Amino acid sequence: MSGVFISTDEDLENIPEYLKEGIAFEFMGEHVVLSFSDGVSAISNWCDNNAMSDRESILLKCKILKAKFSTED
Repeated sequence: MSGVFISTDEDLENIPEYLKEGIAFEFMGEHVVLSFSDGVSAISNWCDNNAMSDRESILLKCKILKAKFSTED
């Protein structure tokens, strides 16, 4: 299983057992769990450095995600 998981997902079946609170990144059987703020920061930084196609739309979605889950301004 690979993906990004958020512990507040309304569909509990989408949340891995190891994720109690925060955001988890999983790839090839390995995972890391970060706080909401750190997870959103990682996603935003990745998108800022890598988004090419539909960049403005993607960065807007990152801004919305940051407003919802981050404790930073």
